[in-house]
This record gives sequence, structure tokens and C-alpha cells, in this order.
Amino acid sequence: MSYGMESSETASEAPTARGRWRREQIIEAATRLFHLQGFHATSMDEIGTAAGITGPGLYRHFPSKDDILLAVFDRIWDLLRGAIERIAGLEPDEALDVLIDTHTTLALDQGAELMLLVRELRYVPEYYQRAAERNDERYTDAWAEAIVKLHQELSLDEARAAGRGLIGLIGSAARPIPIGVSHARHRDLLRQMCRASLQGVE
Repeated sequence: MSYGMESSETASEAPTARGRWRREQIIEAATRLFHLQGFHATSMDEIGTAAGITGPGLYRHFPSKDDILLAVFDRIWDLLRGAIERIAGLEPDEALDVLIDTHTTLALDQGAELMLLVRELRYVPEYYQRAAERNDERYTDAWAEAIVKLHQELSLDEARAAGRGLIGLIGSAARPIPIGVSHARHRDLLRQMCRASLQGVE
């Protein structure tokens, strides 16, 4: 993949539109179940039932429950890779906006996937953990490069630390939105908080 953002190769790409749609159904159903009851407490039969797919049909798309979990995680890497691709050639201020908006989308729209990644990554195969570490480093470096251009008084390592701080700030929003706060308003608050945090950096 571009920029070295790696994903697992757990199942071949579905050859038809219907197959891809079925695959997405499985991933969506599994995400909900993994989030609600935990990965280890969820069975393949439960996933198949939730997705409306019989056992043999489920295994045509994913050989195992582990493969489904990696497919859930791959959605995150696809989103982050897209952000890295979009900021190529942008001014640092614009690049930072893209990164903030992308991570806000991840936290608010794919919060269940993000929380699963944090909770379950240690249980996946080692090769995938290493790939995830490399993906995380590349994504953090993208933030650092934008930040250090805007705040040239910072070293690159300091910019990485600042980037991780902002990623963590936004990621903490991967919870149900408080009653009375709209989705759009929540996005605006996170964007404003990130920008305000950097204003105080010296």
C-alpha cells in the first residue's frame, strides 16, 4: 500500500459486488458483537447469525474469527493511509486540518473499531502487531512533519510527542457522545481543542 500503510492479507478480495457487500455485512456485525461482548466471548456462529449468513457462507469470506478481527482493524489503516495520501503537497496548516478531521472521523464514526484496536491488538498474530506499529509510526510522523513546520521551535521528536498528544485527545472521544451535544458540534469542539492546544506550544 502507499506510504507503507500495511494491512493483513487474511482473505482474498470478494470477486463480485454482492460478495463485497456480504463481506462488509460480516465486518459490521462482528464489530458490534466484539465491542459489546468482547472478541473472545463472541463465536463465529453468533457473527453469522447477526450478519444473516449461514456457517458455510461465513467461512467462504473469512477462514476464522481472527481474520474478521484483522479486517476490522484494516478499516482503520485504510482511513489513516488515505489521510497521509491526501496531505502530500499541502501546506502544513492544511495538512494538519486533514489529519485532525481524519482522526475525528475515526473517533466519532469508527469509535468501536478504534476501541477494539486498543483493547485487542495484543492478541493478534505478531506479524500484524509489527505491521500495526509501523503504521502507527508513519501516521505519527505525518502529524509531526506538519506540526514542526508550523512550530519550528520544536524538534522533530517534540513534534511527534505533540502529535501523539493530539491523537490521544481526539481518540478519547471514541465513546458515546454526551446527551445534548450534536455530532457536528462534537467535531467542532475537538478541532478547536486541538488548535488551541498547539497555540500554547513553545
